[in-house]
Amino acid sequence: MPNSPTDAPPATSRAGERAAQLYREGNRFYDEARFAEAEARYQAAWDLQQSFDVAGNLGNVELEVNQPREAAEHLQYALNTFPLGEKAEKKSFLQKRLAVARSQVGALRISVNVDDAEVLIDGKVVGHSPLDTEVFVDPGKRTIEARRAGARTSTSLLVARGSDQSIALSLDSGPNIPLVVAGGAVGLLGLASGVTFAILSTAKGESAATEPLGSARRTDLRDAQTTLANVSFWSFLGGGVVLAGTALYAFSTSSRAPVTKAGLPRLYAAPFVSAEANGLLLGASF
Repeated sequence: MPNSPTDAPPATSRAGERAAQLYREGNRFYDEARFAEAEARYQAAWDLQQSFDVAGNLGNVELEVNQPREAAEHLQYALNTFPLGEKAEKKSFLQKRLAVARSQVGALRISVNVDDAEVLIDGKVVGHSPLDTEVFVDPGKRTIEARRAGARTSTSLLVARGSDQSIALSLDSGPNIPLVVAGGAVGLLGLASGVTFAILSTAKGESAATEPLGSARRTDLRDAQTTLANVSFWSFLGGGVVLAGTALYAFSTSSRAPVTKAGLPRLYAAPFVSAEANGLLLGASF
């Protein structure tokens, strides 16, 4: 085959016999300069069996039928999988044809800040992050998008012939873990302080009950009991508010996060005060 990377049929597989037949037919059509028919045969062989030689001949003929983006993809595949021991002139031929294809398209290196995000170009899925290879696109305005688990982001850019660009996409990766930990620690400290002051307040009340009515000592103990009860109440309230806010932040950001996280219970807290006792009502829903 003139200007063809290889004339040998592709290696056999379960579909190898049919792929080899299509491959030989493609070679024959190529020799007769019937490039459209050759492209169709090579494409059918590629659909059955993906190998460097099928990719090389398919990419080569795709240039002849004005499909430079597809040509670049297949020629790059052929070079990436080029086997040891093959002739150096075949590799050189593939490299030259790839250079021709690249001059007619744009090349994008796309990165996403999270793994396993679906990457789309103009609404068509081209892979999942991280993308190990560059993506070839037709010149013109292109829309690049990444999405996962309800989170998505996109950007548009103008691609010129022969251009080579890097695109970084960022998806919401969920709550700030140090902030959640700090909020939880502060909230729990508030609750612990509330419990401590509630115990001290109760102890003052019990001590006051043993003192004679109207005595200065009894009055001082009752005043201390009231002060400690107020401190306990506001400690419970502050801790509960911080915990509730932290939980709300964690759940709201987790719902936008592309990484699935284990479900956590929803917490709620409500302070209460009565003549006999004071404290914080805690609950959870799953």
